[in-house]
Amino acid sequence: MNLVLETSPASLADMLFQPVCDHLRIEAGNSTPPDEAYISACISAAVSRLDGKEGRLGRCLLTQEWTLYLDCFPACIELPLPPLQEVIHLKYLDTNGNLQTLATSSYRVSGAGSWRPEISPAYGETWPDSRSDADAVQVRFRAGYGDSEAEIPPPILQAINVMAAHYYVERQPVTFTTPHEIPLLACDLIAPYRIYR
Repeated sequence: MNLVLETSPASLADMLFQPVCDHLRIEAGNSTPPDEAYISACISAAVSRLDGKEGRLGRCLLTQEWTLYLDCFPACIELPLPPLQEVIHLKYLDTNGNLQTLATSSYRVSGAGSWRPEISPAYGETWPDSRSDADAVQVRFRAGYGDSEAEIPPPILQAINVMAAHYYVERQPVTFTTPHEIPLLACDLIAPYRIYR
């Protein structure tokens, strides 16, 4: 299995700059804080700790597109990085080595709003024969809560606030007073949303 980011999400760090400044009690309304770049870096670090393939949540926050590569058709294709918005296409190398696009009527997508969205053959259908080759099956999909921070669950946004504030104030991964890489409050906030595979 190989997972490749095709279309990056919008910058959540830019969207959350004012809320994080509010959380830090830094005036950022009409004037630019002197350490704006550092605050933005802290927010970006917090977002990257949670979002996408390498993120701790195992899910997408803002809308982004990915391609999942598989060596063959399994009985059921489990799509990573929920919440799933849409399967854009499902392609495969046929036994002659030609790239084919599977008709959407040949498969069904289930659990789009769940933690484990899946693709399986439609009723009465079977997967076609594919070439025995690396990355012979390609699933392009769109995932994420939406296009703005307003669509992301509030506990996740609060966890980003807490983590960004922690990075901003502590400026070290571990201190003697708070020996936690991610603050425990943030861990508690994201726990219900974390995907384990």
